[in-house]
Order: sequence, then structure tokens, then C-alpha cells
Amino acid sequence: MAAARARAIALGAVSLGQLLTTSGFAAIIPQLKTEHWNQLQRYLDAAVVDPAVQNEANAAYRKGTKVYGQLVVTDPATTRKVDRMMRDYIPLGRLDDTIRLDTGKTLSAQALAPATDNPDEAEYLDDVRKMIDRYGIWLRLAQKRVRDPEDPSRWILDGKHFEVWLSLGSRGDAIPTKTGIVDREALLLTQIIGANYWTKVDRGPVQSALDRQVAILRTEIEAGMDLHIDMAKIRRQAMAGVVEVSDFLGGADFPDIDIWDGPNKLLISAMNTKNAGRVWGARMLLIVAAIATRNAASLLNTYIAKATTGAARSVKVLKVARTAGKVAEVGLAIASGVALVTGGAGAGGIAATDAAVDAAAERELAKYLARNPGLRSEIESVRYVPGPKGTILGNMKGGHSAGYGTGFHKY
Repeated sequence: MAAARARAIALGAVSLGQLLTTSGFAAIIPQLKTEHWNQLQRYLDAAVVDPAVQNEANAAYRKGTKVYGQLVVTDPATTRKVDRMMRDYIPLGRLDDTIRLDTGKTLSAQALAPATDNPDEAEYLDDVRKMIDRYGIWLRLAQKRVRDPEDPSRWILDGKHFEVWLSLGSRGDAIPTKTGIVDREALLLTQIIGANYWTKVDRGPVQSALDRQVAILRTEIEAGMDLHIDMAKIRRQAMAGVVEVSDFLGGADFPDIDIWDGPNKLLISAMNTKNAGRVWGARMLLIVAAIATRNAASLLNTYIAKATTGAARSVKVLKVARTAGKVAEVGLAIASGVALVTGGAGAGGIAATDAAVDAAAERELAKYLARNPGLRSEIESVRYVPGPKGTILGNMKGGHSAGYGTGFHKY
């Protein structure tokens, strides 16, 4: 072994320690056991020793071999000499260039720590931990092609230039770390882990459910605003005095168009919060935005009903109210286990549903704000339309805000 190492050094074999250091993987050196060190160094040595041994053996064989036409005769002494020379050849096993590292020493402390409050992320990272435990993180070496100094148009393996990297599994996807320590970024840049993160977290059940409800609520807010603008147009085009008389006789009070500003701002804030990784905060903002949308639609419907401006518009605006209320219900149920038994026919059933949704929303919001008070300012900065009598969020009492500031102003 010592003679082989000495010969490798004489031939210019790469030192494992120098290779790891110059490649930026010095942090791995302390965890390599003696047998690991010898295995990898032997692989590096073989890269220069084997070609030299093979060339010398081939030269000896040719010298001791005579060719007489189709008859080839090799001197027995030459055969024995070649056999002795080939003993210096270093046979490489399939895994001689690969070492399984200690996962605990290779992964950074925060590599598998969730960066968001999305439960899908925590579940996926737990799966990644199990995958790493099963397949391992491996140190790998491979010869790197370089230009032939005698013919720069050719690429050759010269036995003195190597690539160093880590992989998931002995022959799996490369883990793109530059230091030998695997952090969160390196894990997510690993092809199989990053691709599955997008599928199971970014497009996972929680994120997908939130995205669907955000899209639904955005559509309903736009529909509500369109109906509101349509009503305002009708009022402007009516004969002088007709609107005033209709409103007076029906006891109607036409709401201002800015009743939709609050829900819209909350929905935008929900999307921004989700994109920042605060999924639970986005969920709460979505719920409150949905309740605010429901209340705004209900207020507009109250005017339509009292002003007797048409059943068709009433049906449309009630759809906005009901759909927004359903978004709030779904938001409460997303990954939380908050399931509501709602429904019932007629106005009484709708009021009971709204009351149940508002009560559940208040409880969820109280729990969230107790742990994340920073969201309070966003919620309190928006004016809300009061909800149906008997509800908690947006009570009929003017200025009521269920204890979360003075946001639920009466219009």
C-alpha cells in the first residue's frame, strides 16, 4: 500500500485533502473515517497509476511477443513479468468513488425547518427527512474532462482533474451545495426535492384551496361592484324626483360605492400575505374579506328590495352574498378542522348561517391574533359594512368590531 501511494505521488496523483479543500468541501473532511479516506484516495491514485501500469505492461508484452505470420508466441517469462506488473493495477469497485456521509453532520440545523406556517410544507419536509434517511447523502468524485494540451480541440481525462459534489443516494440527483453543508436552499435546488415541493406545497392542498377561494371572492367582489355601479346609473338616469320618492316610500338608503373598498383591500392583503409565506394569516384575511363582501352585498340587496328596482338584480346580489359567505366557510375549514353545519331555507336560514360563520371566524381570529398580533393593524385599517342582525363580526350595532378595533363602521 505504501509503495503504491508513493508511486501515485510520484505520478502526480491528486491529494484528497487538497481536492476537498480547493473544491470548497473542507467542512466534510472531519467526518471522513480512515477507511473512507483510504478508499477515496485509492480512487484518486488509480486515476494516474492505472494508465501508467497498463502502458508499461503493454510495452513489456509487445517486447516479449513474436509474430510469425498468423502465429503469435509470447515468452512465458514475459507473461510472468506482465502479471507481476499488473499487480500494481488498482481495481475500482462500483462505489469506490462514493461515500455515504453522516446526515446529522451534513445537513444544516435549519435545512428541514418549515419556513412558512403552511401545514403542507411541514408534512412534505418530514417526508424529505425520511427520504434522506433512506437514501442518504453521498460524497461523490469523478474525473473531469480537460482540453488536451497537445491538441486543444480534444477533451481528455488526465487523471489529475476531478469534480466533487454531493448527491441524494449513491447515484441520485446532485445536491448543489458549494460548501459541503446542505442547507434549505441546496435541498430545494435538488431536482426531485424541488419539483415535489412545488407539487406538494406550492400547489398543495392548502395553497390550492386558498387560491381557488381568492379567485372566487375576487369574482364576486367585481360582480358586486358592477351591480352597484349599475344601480347608481339607474338612479342618475331616472326622472327628477322618482328616486327620492321611491327611496322615501321604501325607507331605502343607497349605500356608497366605497363599501367594496374594504373587502378588496383585504383580499389583496391576503394574496400578498400568502406570497410572503404567511399562509395562516392569508387565510384569516380571506375569511374577513369574505365576510365583509357578504355584508356589502347584503346591504346593497337591502336597498334593492326596499327601492323595488327589480327581482333579477336582487337575485344577482344575493348570489354575491351567498357565495362570499361560502368562501368564508371554506376558509374556516381549510386545514383547520373547523366544520360548520349551516343552511336552512329562507332569510332565517341565511341569518343563522351568517351567525355561525361569524362566530367561528371570531374564535379563529382571536386565536390567530393572540399568536400573531401584527395582523391586527391590517384588519383594523379597513372599514366594514355591518352584517345581519345576530351576527358577531359586523353586528348591527354601529361601530361594533367584535373586539378587534373599530373597523366595522355603520354606513
